[in-house]
Amino acid sequence: MKSKKEIKQFQEFLLNSWPAKHYYFLNGWILRFTDGITSRANSVFPIRYTGTDEILESDIAIVEKAYKAHNLPPVFTMHEFYEPKNLKGKLLKRGYHTYDQTIALGIQIDDIHPTTITNDFEYFIFNSRVKEFSEFLTRFSKWNEDEQNIIQEINQRIVIPKKCYVIAEYQNEVMGTLFAALVPQGYLYIGDVFVHPDFRRKGVATSMLFKLKNEWVKSNRVKTIWLQVEKVNTKALDLYHKLGMKKLYDYYYMKYE
Repeated sequence: MKSKKEIKQFQEFLLNSWPAKHYYFLNGWILRFTDGITSRANSVFPIRYTGTDEILESDIAIVEKAYKAHNLPPVFTMHEFYEPKNLKGKLLKRGYHTYDQTIALGIQIDDIHPTTITNDFEYFIFNSRVKEFSEFLTRFSKWNEDEQNIIQEINQRIVIPKKCYVIAEYQNEVMGTLFAALVPQGYLYIGDVFVHPDFRRKGVATSMLFKLKNEWVKSNRVKTIWLQVEKVNTKALDLYHKLGMKKLYDYYYMKYE
C-alpha cells in the first residue's frame, strides 16, 4: 500500500489521464462532469478539503445541486485518504451507497520479465484513437456507439499525458484493444483492455502489453505501469498478479440515487 502522499498523487494522475468535460472546484474538492459516461469522469474527487466541519453538510448539498443541474446523480470517488475524514459518515446518513470497489495495481518497468508474444496476431500502435478501436469497443464493452463518441471526446482532451492505442488483429480483424496514457512523472496508465470473447485465454492481452513495452515504453521513459480493476473481476486480477503487479491502493464510489 502506498503512502497518503503517493495515493493522492495517483488520483491526480488519474484526473489528467481521463479529462472531464466540465469542472467545478469546491473547497479543495474537484467536481467532474462528462455527460454521465464513466463514474471516473462524473464524480467528486475529495483529494483534499479546505472547508470546515461546520460547512461540510452545505458543501455536500452544493455538490448535489451541481450534479442535479447536469441531470446526473452525485457521486464521490473514495480512496483511503479522502478529505475530510468524516465525509463517508455524512454521506451514509444522507442515503449514499457504495459500489464498484476497485483495486489499483502497478509494477516497475524493470520488474516486468520478458514473455513470448502470441505471433498468430498482428499488433499496431497508434497515437490517436482510430475508428477500429472505437468500433471494437462498441461491440464488446458496456458502452454503445453514442457513448463511445463521448469517450472519444475524452480521449481527445488528453493533452499533457502522452497517449497510445494498441490493436491486436487476427486475419485483418480487430480482436483486442489496449489504451495507455503517460503522465510526465513517468507513470503509464493502462485501460480499455478488451479481447474478443472467442480469443480469450490465448495470451492476447499480455501480448499487447509486452508489445507496448518493447516498442513504446522504453523510448518514452516510463518508470511504472499501473491500472485499475474492479474487485469482482477476479480473472483480470489473477492475470495481472501473474504478471507481477502489486496492489497500490483501492477505492470505491459513493452515489446518491
